[in-house]
Amino acid sequence: MFFKILLDRKMVCVLLIIFLIVLLTLVGCGKPSEKEVFELTLAHFQPPVHEVETVLIQGWIKAIEEATDGRVKITSYPGGTLIPGTEIYEGVVDGAADIGHSCYAYTRGRFPVLETLLVPGLQWPNAKVADWVQMDLIKELNPDELKDVKHLFSWTTGRGDLLTKVPVERKEDLSGLEIGVTAGERADALRRLGASGVVLPMPEQYEAISRGLTKGVVAPMETLKSFRLAEVVDHVTITPMLYNQLLFMVMNLDKWNSLPPDIQNIIEKVTEDYYEEVVAGFYDWLAELVFEWLAQEGIELEIIYLSKEEEERWVNDIKPLLDNHIKYLNDKGLPGQEIYNTTLKIIEKNTEIYGN
Repeated sequence: MFFKILLDRKMVCVLLIIFLIVLLTLVGCGKPSEKEVFELTLAHFQPPVHEVETVLIQGWIKAIEEATDGRVKITSYPGGTLIPGTEIYEGVVDGAADIGHSCYAYTRGRFPVLETLLVPGLQWPNAKVADWVQMDLIKELNPDELKDVKHLFSWTTGRGDLLTKVPVERKEDLSGLEIGVTAGERADALRRLGASGVVLPMPEQYEAISRGLTKGVVAPMETLKSFRLAEVVDHVTITPMLYNQLLFMVMNLDKWNSLPPDIQNIIEKVTEDYYEEVVAGFYDWLAELVFEWLAQEGIELEIIYLSKEEEERWVNDIKPLLDNHIKYLNDKGLPGQEIYNTTLKIIEKNTEIYGN
């Protein structure tokens, strides 16, 4: 009887061991647990066919998806289809989109520190200089105005030039001309130079010139193709002191904080590398494409460069706009002169590196 009980107990132990082995085998051989996929939305205002969407944004999305082994999937909604361009920053803050790209100038007054780079009077030899100046300024000053989002990166259209029906070689050539602009401070700059600035959205500039309502527009070189302005202007005067448009790519802060640390690290590393390889100087590349397109289409435009002395005349005439901005910053309780001095220092540094 004793041996029978002992054998029964041994049998139970053997059966239990066999059961555990089978269970562990089934678990080990079963379908592995899938890693969580984070699906994010990206809202922006650029047309679906614009290179910012087809090259810059889609390339960045692909780089992040590959680096995260498919754990992050970003869907882009171009053309204001998810959120209108003027409302994208606020939409990202509120969570209507996870990520957003638009212009800082669409919400004037919200970014007083960064708006220093929008004021006419600063010198922008090209987009690459302006891109790195903006990124360095954000890194050095860490302005409170960006702390309600996760700032991913910022870039610019760079220098905007005078695209005109008539040649402009000297300040006096602007006297009495009506020139289209997209923002009030550029109109103020033109007024100080003797012209009249007509504030219109960029899509309306073509018709205004073609109907004779204006004699030209202050705009980046790429608009000669993207907005067909090469059809209605004959001259381009290089004006590094009149224009610089600031662009952002930001993420909802709660969404960013919800991502695992390893995913955050990958996104930051990929973005840093992608900025240096693709984003910095992107609008310079677009300008090169425009010149190739002009040659292919047989379109001849006169390119006019102001003399050094003439540039200094223009800068001196519009310098009061920068003085006004310093006062504006001071009135907001910010160190206006310090911000301005820091901006000049960063511009000088990046012009030495990327100005040619």
